[in-house]
Amino acid sequence: MKLILTTWNLEWFGQLLKGYDRTISTEAQRVTSAAGKRLQALQKERIAEEIRLIGSDILCIQEGPSTGQAKLLQTFCEEELAGEYVPILRPEGEPYHIRGAQAIWFLVKRRRLELLQPTLLPIAKWWEATERQSRFDPTQPGEHGRKWPINHPYYKPQAREPEPEDGEGEPLPPDLGDREHFHYRHPQTLVCQIGGKRIDFIGLHLKSKFSGEDYAPAGRIRRELLLEGRDPTKAEAKVIAAAEQKAVEARIKISTEAEDVRYYIDSRFEDEPFPALFLLGDLNDGVGKEYFERRYLFHDLLSNLQGDVFFARRFLNHALFDYGIDGETDYRWTVRFEDAWEPYRDPKILLDHIMFTQAVVGADAFDHSPLRVPAKAGRVEHAAHNATNMVFERSEDHTSDHRPVSVDLELADGII
Repeated sequence: MKLILTTWNLEWFGQLLKGYDRTISTEAQRVTSAAGKRLQALQKERIAEEIRLIGSDILCIQEGPSTGQAKLLQTFCEEELAGEYVPILRPEGEPYHIRGAQAIWFLVKRRRLELLQPTLLPIAKWWEATERQSRFDPTQPGEHGRKWPINHPYYKPQAREPEPEDGEGEPLPPDLGDREHFHYRHPQTLVCQIGGKRIDFIGLHLKSKFSGEDYAPAGRIRRELLLEGRDPTKAEAKVIAAAEQKAVEARIKISTEAEDVRYYIDSRFEDEPFPALFLLGDLNDGVGKEYFERRYLFHDLLSNLQGDVFFARRFLNHALFDYGIDGETDYRWTVRFEDAWEPYRDPKILLDHIMFTQAVVGADAFDHSPLRVPAKAGRVEHAAHNATNMVFERSEDHTSDHRPVSVDLELADGII
């Protein structure tokens, strides 16, 4: 028996379900024209069709409706998906700790509910685990929890974190200092019980921008300097330096978010020797990814999450490591992104990932877990995405600017 696990960033899906333009809420307008309403109805129908073509048993959605708009997602599942899927929600009044209009949601195929017994991990349990794991002085509390300390290079006093950009979602943590950070969109952990064994599916959507910075002007200057073969003027250098400062600060914040996730993962290894963990979602690493990694950070975001190879049992495998290279073509990409900082980069990049612990791979996986990920089980759902979107004249109208990523999971014998 096989299960399919999928992650998909659905590009302002909440705005679509509300009947608004699929863009940031402060700029979005309600769609009122007959043509616009027909397009949105078609988009919803095509999104449902793409989900059916993939056949996901567990689907992690990013950019879903805000946490206060869960009923919109329930209605979509009941109507467009004909009740085949159920969104897994928290009990009434329990916060998700997700700000803004882009929430993380899990949909589970209805006929798998009895098998999976899915629930969402209380956020307080996450904080308890990360606080315990981040205790560097045994006489002091851990550094991580609801929020954590952070240092910026060339730090300059500045305002607090911005308020949510769209008035949706949940409020910021109280008393957040200038040198503190937190999860703007807190990871959501789907916990399943299969054959008496716990499986964690950690849904992520890391936030790549915190400053509202427009990097395009600095990117244009950098491109002109390269083409003209000259040094920047003082005014140009100032624009570039300001953008670099914001970009590096944002990337450092993302890295600390990844470190917080690793604290949770490592805490599970203290609870049991072979935890079955899956990490999936949109792992934004921000503008100028390679540039800032080369010159400032000396690491990529994914390595922060995957762990240290010197602790191999805790290192995460990647669902796409053996997928998608055919001659000179590499199909391991999920979005076309024109980088304002490095416009000469290949726009096809891999932002959407599925990773998992060693407990679910290899010949002895069923000794530790009811699930196993076989070789060549992961894929980017190019075929389903292309088939679904062929009805649209413009790429801007597609179901999403991201393509889904899936991995097949084998179930141990005797589990039905």
